[in-house]
Amino acid sequence: MESGNISDNFSELTENIKKYINLRIDMVKLVLTEKLARMATILLIIVILFVLFMFLLFFLSFSFIFWYADHVGPAYAGALIVTCVYLLAGIAVVIFRIQLILNPLIRQITKVLMDNKNEVE
Repeated sequence: MESGNISDNFSELTENIKKYINLRIDMVKLVLTEKLARMATILLIIVILFVLFMFLLFFLSFSFIFWYADHVGPAYAGALIVTCVYLLAGIAVVIFRIQLILNPLIRQITKVLMDNKNEVE
């Protein structure tokens, strides 16, 4: 009688371990899905803001060129000024790319991936 009871307990324990492992796998899948969705959302927001900023910069550049042509000098001089400003900004971005781009990006990705508020230990 005892051996039947032990084998029943062992099979029940095995079944419970299988269920537990499957539940943990499902939880990891859900957490991973949530984190990937959050990262995709952040990426989409960055792309949208970048496109909007480029349109803003484009129209501001042409506005400056037309203003310069009307009030100061020829339009080509205004275009050269805008080009020099973009060139200096590009050089600054290349020089400070780690502080301006890489570190904030790594910080944001780490914050998304290491956020444990929804995980059950």
